[in-house]
Amino acid sequence: MIRAHDPMRPLWRCRACGADWPCQPARLALLAEYRGRRSALLAHQDKLLAEASDQLSRLNGTRPDLRERFVNWCWRAEPEHPTTSASEPGDLDLDLDLVFRGIEMIIRSHWGGRTCPRCVNKGCPHLDWADDWLAHLRRSPQGG
Repeated sequence: MIRAHDPMRPLWRCRACGADWPCQPARLALLAEYRGRRSALLAHQDKLLAEASDQLSRLNGTRPDLRERFVNWCWRAEPEHPTTSASEPGDLDLDLDLVFRGIEMIIRSHWGGRTCPRCVNKGCPHLDWADDWLAHLRRSPQGG
């Protein structure tokens, strides 16, 4: 029987391999599940970070720094093939500071498991918009 690489709470170790969760196979599964929706992955992982931090601090008596383990790896993981969609930003002459502020507001409104009023089980149009812009900026010469 193959076990899923799920967290064993409240220890936050992997049920399958015993490593600190999220282990490498769990990270790969999360990247596949949230492919093209980086901001949704960050919001999800931040919610789990808060839960793990709370549970581990009750067990150990001190609040551990789990940001690298739960969230920071999400920023470094680059998709193998950038995704595109019909709502992808065109070659518009927009103020990039305004775009970045919009993306930041969207991510902050979903941080820690909070959701905006338009979120549904299948995704959020705000997070999709932010992901489209982030993908566009990664590919464009003026975005980096």
